Amino acid sequence: MRSSPMLKAAGLVLAAVLLGLLAVQGSYALWNTAVSANAGTIQAADFRVSLTDTSVNNTTDMTLPDGTAAAIALTTTPAGTVLPGQATYAGVRLGNVTNAGGDFTIQAALGSTPGKTDAGSGLAGYLTVKAVAAAALDQCSSAALYASAPPADLPAMTIAKGATGVFCFQVALNAATPAALAGSTAAITLPIVVTQQ
Repeated sequence: MRSSPMLKAAGLVLAAVLLGLLAVQGSYALWNTAVSANAGTIQAADFRVSLTDTSVNNTTDMTLPDGTAAAIALTTTPAGTVLPGQATYAGVRLGNVTNAGGDFTIQAALGSTPGKTDAGSGLAGYLTVKAVAAAALDQCSSAALYASAPPADLPAMTIAKGATGVFCFQVALNAATPAALAGSTAAITLPIVVTQQ
């Protein structure tokens, strides 16, 4: 039987490739190398927003250590009884005190219209609450700050890392409030929602 010259050439090339592969004494050190590394520490960022009351500078974190939302009682100016046709003022300063790296801007806003409760006396229906954003807590007692703010307005503000922003509140008692409600009390809740931008 005769074999073709092409078949012989292919066999010789195959034999040369096998001999070449067997003759190479390569090292696989790159694939098997080991490098030791020291243990590192990973720390999660602390997303903290502080709340500070108007006049007594009572400060608390917006989220308590157990993960629940904080409530802060605001001191009013002037303190005490509100007469029909008059208003009282309060404010809260929000601080972006996170330790996260890089830019960490937050958006703070009133989450809903203020809730008013009065244990059935009817006083809440005679209260008007206005909220505005301001630069400082000492602005909160200025009646002019609320002149153009509608009662249903839900202000919002952007607060940069390390900075603060202020929400001011005016609570007015309607001049037509019945005298029978004198001495009644009401509670007002103002939910604040903060999100990372």
